[in-house]
Amino acid sequence: ETDNSEGIVLTIIQEGKEIDTLKEGTEGIIITNQTPFYGESGGQIGDSGTAWNEAVQLNISSSTKPISEVISHQAKITQGIIKKNDTLKLKVDSETRSETALHHSATHLLHAALKEILGEHVKQAGSLVTAKRLRFDYTHFSPLSTTEKYTLEERVNEKIRENLSVSTCELPIEKAIEDGAMALFGEKYGEDVRVVTMGNFSKELCGGTHTTATGNIGLFKVISEAGISSGVRRIE
Repeated sequence: ETDNSEGIVLTIIQEGKEIDTLKEGTEGIIITNQTPFYGESGGQIGDSGTAWNEAVQLNISSSTKPISEVISHQAKITQGIIKKNDTLKLKVDSETRSETALHHSATHLLHAALKEILGEHVKQAGSLVTAKRLRFDYTHFSPLSTTEKYTLEERVNEKIRENLSVSTCELPIEKAIEDGAMALFGEKYGEDVRVVTMGNFSKELCGGTHTTATGNIGLFKVISEAGISSGVRRIE
């Protein structure tokens, strides 16, 4: 919801051990009581950015979600010393987050278009969302024909040009499924879930970051489509 906030350092971890301080030039994992950083999950890479106070400056190269509700920051101290219980200002690299959000929203359009063109049997079997590209694995029994690939690109780009509004809301999981939100097989969901809706075209359960309107994506292009295992295809 935001790209900056303050957080209190709860723990510092280096080489698997909890420590009290981290000095200039060294790296470790920082966990704070709250953070604007998105921890890598659901196929989407974690945020990078910076953190600081009067005594220290940190570069955060990545953020992960080792367990539910916990975000860990991989940090390098570029100046000063950080201690447990310090208060930090945390700032996400908003350009990278914004570009990642575009690819995540494009992934949802792709998923909906595949189901429409190939059939309801299509299910997501994995994904990768970064600031540079998207990768989407799905269940299907044959390669995309030239016509299917063209139709897929056209359909996604049509929904981009329509500039559909992208909205998010939190609902009890039973209500979300009842309203037609697409859940991913094998994913663990809590009692309340986040639903991401794009016009009348796509509705999925998703905790990732998204753009506000599909027109921001600009253009969707399939670079490659191939089989990666029996009954599973991959689009880049």
